[in-house]
Amino acid sequence: MENEKIQSPQKKDYDKIAMWLINMECNFHCPYCFYDDSQRSMKTRLGDWVRKKVPAINPYKTRFITPDEISRFFDGIGKRWWIMISGGEPFVYPKFVDIVEKLSQNHLITIGTNLSLPIDEFIKKVSPKNIWSFYISMHLGERERQCLSVDELLEKVKKLRAAGFRTEINYVMYPPLIPRFKEVYEKFEKEGFKLEAKVFRGQYDGKSYPQNYTAQERKIFYDSIPSEIDRAASFENLSFLGVPCSAGNKLIRINPNGSITRCPHDHENLGNIFQNKMNLHDRIKKCVVPHCKCTLAIKEGCVDFMKRK
Repeated sequence: MENEKIQSPQKKDYDKIAMWLINMECNFHCPYCFYDDSQRSMKTRLGDWVRKKVPAINPYKTRFITPDEISRFFDGIGKRWWIMISGGEPFVYPKFVDIVEKLSQNHLITIGTNLSLPIDEFIKKVSPKNIWSFYISMHLGERERQCLSVDELLEKVKKLRAAGFRTEINYVMYPPLIPRFKEVYEKFEKEGFKLEAKVFRGQYDGKSYPQNYTAQERKIFYDSIPSEIDRAASFENLSFLGVPCSAGNKLIRINPNGSITRCPHDHENLGNIFQNKMNLHDRIKKCVVPHCKCTLAIKEGCVDFMKRK
């Protein structure tokens, strides 16, 4: 009898969470990206790498780590981690597929990607067994600027599904692209995929978003976003200031230069992956930042959503 086909796990089995912003480099140049070109220039980063120069002033400069180094770091802690890797675009990172293959032997992995680059090597090398999901951002305007169609993306997510990987797909509701959401949503729905609307934050045509989404546009979000926490985070300024939060103990953030902080907003220094050092809190501490956009921490119970201010 043939073995049952390997699929992404159905349950999140982990002890701790690492949000790893692996790089700032990206092959997309979306007009609404919150990182500017000076922070994410691939030419600059690669030049530093070739010269073996480790930038110390700009905290966004990427220092590259090898698959063996990063797997030793996480394996040596003696805990099973859920490692959420995002960027930038992770697939432009050197030996990224090998990094995921190594880490996924003992840890749970989620990958945030625009899914514009080839995935055949990934499917061939990496088992879905410990890959929780691909979190895919469509960025429709930039895809089409680079002659990458919606159908091309759809074929890739179908290929991932066929190989046993779970996918989550979001559509950034940049104002000029809102009218096309329904058409794209229905195309993916027809193939069994749920497309989630994601808020655009910033200025467009003299208006601030998400404040200036119309009532009809907001309904799109509420219809397509299943999580109450995600819906609240889309339009509320969440604050947990003074509320106990296990970030720093249960959850950490790793930055492109290897530094480890309590969360994306609290920059308390907890170590560095390149020094193989991490000093987790031994107890739960209160949140010290005025605004929180870390929906992952909220969803995973690091902080009590009902205590938001």
